[in-house]
Amino acid sequence: MLYRKEKEVNELLLKHLEKVDECLKTSLLTVENYLNSKIEDAKELAKKVDSIETDADFIRHEIIGKMYSGAYLPLLREDILHLLEQLDKIADGAESCCDFFLDQRPEIPDDLNPRFLGAMQASTSSFAFLKDAVISFFSEKDETENIREMLKKVGIIESGVDKQEWDITRDIFKTNLDYGHKVHLRHCIQRVVEISDRVEDTADQLEITIIKGGI
Repeated sequence: MLYRKEKEVNELLLKHLEKVDECLKTSLLTVENYLNSKIEDAKELAKKVDSIETDADFIRHEIIGKMYSGAYLPLLREDILHLLEQLDKIADGAESCCDFFLDQRPEIPDDLNPRFLGAMQASTSSFAFLKDAVISFFSEKDETENIREMLKKVGIIESGVDKQEWDITRDIFKTNLDYGHKVHLRHCIQRVVEISDRVEDTADQLEITIIKGGI
């Protein structure tokens, strides 16, 4: 009975992981359409992001219910729930980023436009390595070193995104735009790069779980 419950939790976790992945990919398309002045398409995609994030939330609550019914030992439950919470924050970050663009409609200067898109692409790209690491972890194979290598790549990408954020912010404040516009653009790029921050936080949580003994 215990094994069956744990297997059900694992399957739901991987289902949740796929939803987070879908959420990120759709958020990237949303921002790309916005930056290409395809506002109506961006609005429809943003609605889809909201819907996917809601689906991920339902799966998260289902997992929590399975945990309450006795899946996994108490100490492991805490680690898995922390990991689930961090994964959910990634989807929340993607939704928040799309909402910022569509609700506040930041005016991105033409010369910065491709750099905002590049930052969004980089910020969402680290999730692919985290996703592979989580899948490997829950496959119950002894792949600790491979998982840690994947998690290192998450950190490397996040550092690169931080550098992009710094460079873009510097160049924003070197323009002749009014100060309010500069601050708005600064908030915008922060929403973009926050996604990679949350992916790295999740990678850190997975590494803690591995150090503590994993599954």
